[in-house]
Amino acid sequence: MTQPDADDPSKPEWWRKNERLREQMNLPPYEPPRFEDGTPTFRVTDELEAEYDCTIRFMGKNTSYPDSFLVTLDGTPVMRVGRHRDDNANTVYEMSAAAFREQLEAKLTGGGE
Repeated sequence: MTQPDADDPSKPEWWRKNERLREQMNLPPYEPPRFEDGTPTFRVTDELEAEYDCTIRFMGKNTSYPDSFLVTLDGTPVMRVGRHRDDNANTVYEMSAAAFREQLEAKLTGGGE
């Protein structure tokens, strides 16, 4: 099984490394956690973190699959998001990137209180 673009320089090194490892083990293709519209979560969180100088994390504490995950801003819980795994066992968060961005920006700017 060949992993597509395992050496694509536009992908972060951690992604390329994961693809190479999966290729060596003959595992299905890797996609990083993403929103239901296909947007990788790191693209949205990296932009928001840079713009608002904050840290965004998806966390599961004492969760069992497919429990929702908690989203934190600088360690403070702000919302929950559902999740499931696709056919290749990659995580998909059950909201669009635009809805996630809108909800987080409301929290970051005080509009979500």
